[in-house]
Amino acid sequence: MTFIPLQPPDLPPIRARGTPRCRGCGLPRAMCLCGALPRLPVRTRVVLLTHRIERTRSTNTGRLVARLLEGAEVRVRGEIEPRPRPPLPEGRRLMLFPSPGARALSPEDGRGEPVVLLVPDGNWNQARRAFHRDPDARGAEPVTLPEGAPSRYGLRRAPHEGALSTLEAVARALGLLEGAAVERRMMEAFDVWVHRATCVRLTGKLEEGEAAGGEEYGGEEDAGEEEGDDAVQGRDLHGSGGP
Repeated sequence: MTFIPLQPPDLPPIRARGTPRCRGCGLPRAMCLCGALPRLPVRTRVVLLTHRIERTRSTNTGRLVARLLEGAEVRVRGEIEPRPRPPLPEGRRLMLFPSPGARALSPEDGRGEPVVLLVPDGNWNQARRAFHRDPDARGAEPVTLPEGAPSRYGLRRAPHEGALSTLEAVARALGLLEGAAVERRMMEAFDVWVHRATCVRLTGKLEEGEAAGGEEYGGEEDAGEEEGDDAVQGRDLHGSGGP
């Protein structure tokens, strides 16, 4: 298991149907969204426990979380030869996973000592293994999200009713911990990303007459993000109910 900094140089290329993808957002490079994404300052330290397979999936939304949030970390699990990880940031550790007995996250959790929010990023089985086996999860208090609006993801099949993508789950959690403005800005970026990814999937184009293989804009900074599996069979694992 390895700590991966934002935009790691060794990240494998993302490809879908032979189209090179931006390593930052997973979209075709001509449609890269990275240059338009805000960097949101937050007190909560979000740590994604990402399964290695998710690194190359264009529908993965965890990479968007890392692009959007200052201080977010990605720690890769499931590698054949794991490397040592650095210590977690200081703070009260909460694990966002709807395990039996997990209590509902609330605004009260955002007061007092800073929160380190651990978030499994993978399909349902990968997330459950992260919850039970990942060293960073040991001693963390499990929390779940209150009931809320249905997912707006749609790029993968949901493992169960009420499931959310990783980004949606993190946005809702930060809405409780940090305030509605952070959640709103994350979801605005998410909606644009989903729209572009859906257009490419259905038509191979972003808009009428605009092919997916067009000229790149921006440089490495503006690279878009990859399409990947955030959780079970096409949708992240997070929800307000049990596993």
